[in-house]
Amino acid sequence: MQGRKTIRNSLTLLTALSFLALTNVQCRHDGLNVSALKPVCFDTEIAPIFLNKCATCHGQGDNRGGLRLNDYTTILKSVIPFNAQKSKAYLAITGKGFTQLMPPDGALSENERILIRVWIDQGAKNTVCYTPPSVDTTGNGGGGSTFGGSGSQVCFQRDILPVLLSSCGTKGCHDQTTHAEGYTITSYSSVMTKLVKAGSPNTSRLYTSIANNSMPRGSIAKLTQAVKDSVYNWIKNGAIDGTCASACDTTGVVTYAKQISSLVNRNCISCHSGASAQKGILLDSYANIKTYMDNGKLMAAVKGTSIPMPQGYKITDCEMRQLELWVANGLIQN
Repeated sequence: MQGRKTIRNSLTLLTALSFLALTNVQCRHDGLNVSALKPVCFDTEIAPIFLNKCATCHGQGDNRGGLRLNDYTTILKSVIPFNAQKSKAYLAITGKGFTQLMPPDGALSENERILIRVWIDQGAKNTVCYTPPSVDTTGNGGGGSTFGGSGSQVCFQRDILPVLLSSCGTKGCHDQTTHAEGYTITSYSSVMTKLVKAGSPNTSRLYTSIANNSMPRGSIAKLTQAVKDSVYNWIKNGAIDGTCASACDTTGVVTYAKQISSLVNRNCISCHSGASAQKGILLDSYANIKTYMDNGKLMAAVKGTSIPMPQGYKITDCEMRQLELWVANGLIQN
């Protein structure tokens, strides 16, 4: 009997030790020296999680509980840098301190929770660790263009919004007054409300509409493949409301090839190219642009002293300065 009791006690102790060991394995990241780990990047690892899993309820269109989680600034309001265990966002996704685990339609994966915890404990920094990937813009699983075909990071405010404003958010289409078919395309929040599913371009109406050339409509030129690739990759990588460093540069000699061509492509070409160019004004080559610079019509339009162009918004102060310097330098081509 004594032997059986000893065996029974030993089994009980072994079970308890096994449970403790399992618990320690499951929580082995607790107390981890996160400073020794590779930095978790906000732009490619953290932002997509919040945009895909949280911003649908906590974005600009739907701020449930008065909480927004759709960019670095708003996410940081729910985070205490270097202290995940006291951060509201981390407590919500782990079910600690809240009546309901978040997101309510399905918990984050263990890997996603750990990434967020390590990011917070590393200081919750707005880290950028982007490396241009090779992606499939056809949806068929093959290779594809890098970001915008240029190998550089695509940023919404710098690269995407100007194209959307000149091609989609125009008078009679998707501006704030007309909002054709119920869609407004004039800002990040309006684009994200109904047209984009972050991380999934092939199920985002914005991308599918421009990819099959059903948009833009009418006399506005269809978007180039490079622009389509940029939109695809922007959505694929989380559809972040990024600004990035300005593409505008006024140092050195301003020429058509170095600065003005890309400026016109961003802001004017969608309405002023091809057989259906608005009012017959072509801005699709150096010679054509120089003609309208020489007669003063282009500068009058962008300054708003004649018919304001582009429609619905203004070029930046830096872009205006580029045009002025180009004129002062003699409209140099190369």
